[in-house]
Amino acid sequence: MKKFALTFAALLSVGFVSNASADLTDTQKFSANVAVTMSVTAPADAVLTHDETHTNQAFTAQPWNVIGNSQTGVSVSFATDGPFVNTTDPTFKRDAKLGLSINSQTGPGSFTISQATAQTDYANSVNIATVSAVSDGVSNATLDLSVEFIAGTFGTFAAGTYETVVTGTITAL
Repeated sequence: MKKFALTFAALLSVGFVSNASADLTDTQKFSANVAVTMSVTAPADAVLTHDETHTNQAFTAQPWNVIGNSQTGVSVSFATDGPFVNTTDPTFKRDAKLGLSINSQTGPGSFTISQATAQTDYANSVNIATVSAVSDGVSNATLDLSVEFIAGTFGTFAAGTYETVVTGTITAL
């Protein structure tokens, strides 16, 4: 009888151990939620000194950083707030010309230029110039914005500081 009780106790112990091992594993899911992020970042303000010739005055190309992780892509545009205007006497104006090119880009999507150049024509009431680019998916880019002060004949416009402001706008497609 002792032998039977010992064997029965050993079988019960083995049975409990195998039931306990089923509780030693489980799973947990980890999820990272990534929001749609879009941004356009301007460089520092740009200044030039007119060289007193009749040629257009070109600013150094300005690198704007663009981020768009929308899977359907983004559209980015750059628009003047008007022609260059003399800050002391706003009756003196000069037209502004914009140009846009792709400096660099990364990501599975890619940017293309949809409007490469534009120019104001204040004499004919065209006061805004807009250039633009679009991406076809997730992509980051550095877009070079070129700006020119259309000089015309030097000496036919007043001395002083002439300004225009360019605004970059990004939207998801």
